[in-house]
Amino acid sequence: MSTSRSYEYARLWVPLFHPSTLAVTRPVYLIEADDGFEGVVAEKNTTLMAVLNDLGRAGWRIETTPMRVTSPSPEFQLLIDATLDEVDAGLMSGAETGTVREFDVFGMRRRAS
Repeated sequence: MSTSRSYEYARLWVPLFHPSTLAVTRPVYLIEADDGFEGVVAEKNTTLMAVLNDLGRAGWRIETTPMRVTSPSPEFQLLIDATLDEVDAGLMSGAETGTVREFDVFGMRRRAS
């Protein structure tokens, strides 16, 4: 008897991390799935590896090579900004707020239950 496997797919959007230390310089990341974005708050000193490890424990397999997105479509940018504003509420100083236009985007998949 063969069983077919099904997977769910998503993309991890990491805004502005420091490339040499891999520290997330903006303490949020986004998961884009079929039902929209989920904004997740991270610690200020969170590393990219910590984000990937946390998601891995939730069953996600994450591509290790990201795609750099430097200019999302205007509609997509509005959705991203609204999500970041909601997650950032009260967490960011005035110097750290503003539109984020550069992301590293990682493909994600996990076996559907």
